Amino acid sequence: MKKNIEWMNLSASIAVILGIVFLGLEIRQNTEMMKSQTRDSISEKQMMFSEWVATESELAEAISKANSGQEMTPAEGVQYAYFLAGVWREWENSYYQFQQGLFERDEFEPRMNRWHDMMRTKLVRDSWVATRMNYSPGFRDEVDRIVGAYGSSAAVSSPSNP
Repeated sequence: MKKNIEWMNLSASIAVILGIVFLGLEIRQNTEMMKSQTRDSISEKQMMFSEWVATESELAEAISKANSGQEMTPAEGVQYAYFLAGVWREWENSYYQFQQGLFERDEFEPRMNRWHDMMRTKLVRDSWVATRMNYSPGFRDEVDRIVGAYGSSAAVSSPSNP
């Protein structure tokens, strides 16, 4: 009888250990699925921005004028400002996902390269400086470093970066 109880205890212990191992595998699989879904969601948003530019001729015209330094109409200026706000909100989300470990460094680095490319334009930097307080402090600091690399002292001397 005692031997049966010992075998039952051993079996129960093994079942608990197997359950913990299974749970660990499930959590790992869930994390990988979450990374995949996050990457897919962010890619979808980026494609949406591309679609806007490709299908909305007025927005494409505003961006073209901004990129070439041409004067924009007030309506184009507003359209471009809202476009940039959307781009930065998507960047902020990407940054957050990276901070949470849902992007690997090698996946995130090309995004950072794109951020640097965009911030080379003075109009974009000036727009960032004017609206930067609309974004989270960690993201703001990251973009401020990029903007500062191009000589914009306005972001560096702002209230959150004394």
